[in-house]
Amino acid sequence: MSSRDRRHFFARLVLALVVGAAAALPAPSLAAAPTPGPTVETTAAREADGVDLARRAGGRSIGRLEARASTVSLAEPDELDLRLGQIRPFLDARIAAERAAAEAAARAAAEAKAAAEKAAAQKAAAPTYSGKNHFWIPSLGLSRSVETFACTRSTPPANRVYRWGCAGANNVYLFGHAWGVMKPLHDAYVSGRLKVGMTTVYADGNGRVRTYRVTEIRVVTPDVVDWAIAAQAVPSMTLQTCVGANSDRRLLVRLVAD
Repeated sequence: MSSRDRRHFFARLVLALVVGAAAALPAPSLAAAPTPGPTVETTAAREADGVDLARRAGGRSIGRLEARASTVSLAEPDELDLRLGQIRPFLDARIAAERAAAEAAARAAAEAKAAAEKAAAQKAAAPTYSGKNHFWIPSLGLSRSVETFACTRSTPPANRVYRWGCAGANNVYLFGHAWGVMKPLHDAYVSGRLKVGMTTVYADGNGRVRTYRVTEIRVVTPDVVDWAIAAQAVPSMTLQTCVGANSDRRLLVRLVAD
């Protein structure tokens, strides 16, 4: 409603109240105290005078109320506009804050949904490992079956990944040729991609699958074997292959089970 419409509305309201109030005003009695035996003409004249005086008194009252109505109709809408102007910044700020909170909640819900969907997709896409006597290095694309190499064996190894029987307890010792089955491991070391924290997966002869994580990398001469084959306090793995221009060094990688 515009300011002009509000003024008209207040004016009509006040005028209605004025008319109702005027109609309800008692006509003041200005007649003198009755005297014995008044004539008809005297009584009628007095009544006519009283009505005229009452009408004039009522007219003055209506005039005052109309003046008041005019004042109210002009002043009150302006005052209302002033008050609305004073509280509007607070209302606007409240609305803006609620809108911002709703938008933030919607963004958080969308981000949580996206994260959950991404995690579900990654889980669905993650490879699963199963089998017996098998070895994987996922980051290097290495996947090989594992054969047993007895500690007493004297024949040289073929191009296979072997589990050496000379290693101590809690030490799954796997080795193979750098030019063959262990080439991905050799190349990762030479290029600097072999890092602590890299994972391998091993399925033993009973089908138990475990993940191991690289904790240490060493390059030694062939005669240094004590550290490599030593028993370990926790489930561990040792990887061995050759390295060097003439394959005269041994690359040893120690891992611990997750």
